[in-house]
Amino acid sequence: MLSLEIHGPQGARLIDLDAPFVAVHGPTNSGKSSLADAIAYCLGQKVVWRLAFRRFVTLCVLRIRIGTSEYHLRRAMGTAGAQIEVLDLGYELLARLPVVVTAKDGGMTFSDWILGELHLKDLIDSDEARALSSRGSRLTFHEVWPYLYRMQGELDRQIILHAGGRDSTRRTLFELLFGLSNPDGRLLKARLKEVKRSASEQERRLAAVESFFAESATTPERAVADHAVAQKELDRLDRTLATLRKQITTWDQCQAELLRRCTQAQQAWVRCQRSAGTRPGATPMPPRTTRATGTWAHACPACEQHVPPERSRPGTCSLCLQPVTTPASAPPPATGGPDQGIDEIERAAAELTAALGELENHQATEPRQERTAIEELTGQRAACKERLTHLASGIAQATLLQELRAGIQTAREEAEQLHDDIDILDRQVHQREEILSEIERRLHEEITQLAPPWFNGVVRLDRKRYLPLVDGQSFAQLGGGVKAAINVAYSLGLLRHTGNSSAWPTHLPKFLIVDAIRKNIGANPSDKQFSSRLYFRAFTSTDFFAHEQTGQVIVLDNDAPPKEDETGAHLVRGVKTVELSHEKPLIPGVSHADTGEDPTV
Repeated sequence: MLSLEIHGPQGARLIDLDAPFVAVHGPTNSGKSSLADAIAYCLGQKVVWRLAFRRFVTLCVLRIRIGTSEYHLRRAMGTAGAQIEVLDLGYELLARLPVVVTAKDGGMTFSDWILGELHLKDLIDSDEARALSSRGSRLTFHEVWPYLYRMQGELDRQIILHAGGRDSTRRTLFELLFGLSNPDGRLLKARLKEVKRSASEQERRLAAVESFFAESATTPERAVADHAVAQKELDRLDRTLATLRKQITTWDQCQAELLRRCTQAQQAWVRCQRSAGTRPGATPMPPRTTRATGTWAHACPACEQHVPPERSRPGTCSLCLQPVTTPASAPPPATGGPDQGIDEIERAAAELTAALGELENHQATEPRQERTAIEELTGQRAACKERLTHLASGIAQATLLQELRAGIQTAREEAEQLHDDIDILDRQVHQREEILSEIERRLHEEITQLAPPWFNGVVRLDRKRYLPLVDGQSFAQLGGGVKAAINVAYSLGLLRHTGNSSAWPTHLPKFLIVDAIRKNIGANPSDKQFSSRLYFRAFTSTDFFAHEQTGQVIVLDNDAPPKEDETGAHLVRGVKTVELSHEKPLIPGVSHADTGEDPTV
């Protein structure tokens, strides 16, 4: 880090950070943690701001050096901070990168850019690992950052993300950064995690399916058999119904044809009557006629009932004795004479009588039993379909059960193969134990030099969790200020291991911020000596890379760094100090950087 700009209500404050070791000190609420948070914010991290930053700060600009390149990282506050602007030394915009990738964007993020600049992109976030689409397969700069910034609130709670080693992401990243694994192993482990997740999900679903069969008091085999029986019964009912419906359809078609013929015959008879000059009757029955007397039946204008010709003479009705008149709209009598009209009427009457007879005979054969059978079978078919619908869930669950069992077996076989491949790759990392031993030696050196009052000289590095064991105690079992000091010593040990370029290559960036380096350490003479030793270890950790100008340590504390340690070695020399106070606040014009006191009041 070369410099940091904080833009406030009365302009901007430029803080010079260009030194291997920087000590930031000042009283409470002077803005020390806010300064560290501003650095984290410019590097794409999510920050919970103090009140002053939320109210007054508009922009943060961080100048950094990566290798031989220098950049300005500019990030606005609020919603505008969703992107980080990357500028060169001449303030020419190189890129505007989103902090969080979205499905809409789908492009490069700030994490992608800075991992590429640090030469970590292919190591921890390769395209192959991302292609696995596993939720835990992608590592970003967000996972690397806790190695570089030891927050005040976490110094006495955890070591690098999660103490206890339950977080596979932490272990994977540790192995990649310190050469204990390689990208191929990373891909295999990501795939193994995905396979285990898939197998676990299938086992959960399998348990639900087995519970379904247990509650329904059946088995997959019985469910399949019952479904087959019900399907056969439904097919039989469909065939029987089809035969009966075909018979009914044939009868109904014949009935419709006979009705049509009767209607045509009746219409013909009515036309004949009208042609003969008579008023057609309303009854569909044919008239009784006699050619000997030259008379014919006709209807009474009042009751419209046919009157036998023997009981009346032409032109009168034997019931009402009124003259029979032809309607005005009726057609005129046929010109062929009375005999011709009688012949036509008789022929029409005969045709109508025959049609009515055929209809009567056909109706006598109506398939009532077949109709009743159709109603009964339709009810049975509905019940059968309902049963099939109920059994369909069982057959679906039986099919799913087979698929899940096959999928779980396949996943287990693939997981076993992946375990074997990972073991082979782990054995190919020839220096794995040597690297762990070197890290353990560095950690032992740090804690020995700190000389905690209870320390008996035993420091081990857990080979599975990569966490320290001090005198047989885990980090969680430690207490007080020693717990925070051990946390700092762990980070310093990793930093010294990284700075030893003659040893095995590591990929951890040579940078560390420690907020409240003397957290929970008392003020008596013994505590002061202990805190001086802690300062001294942090200061001398830069010796490994100071000549290369590639590393930096920034510590924050309420008090200024001691001028010398207990051996008389000077500490102030070579230390760049940044003093914050209420008179010289971090945010221009805001006297209390953490409480957010309004400068205009």
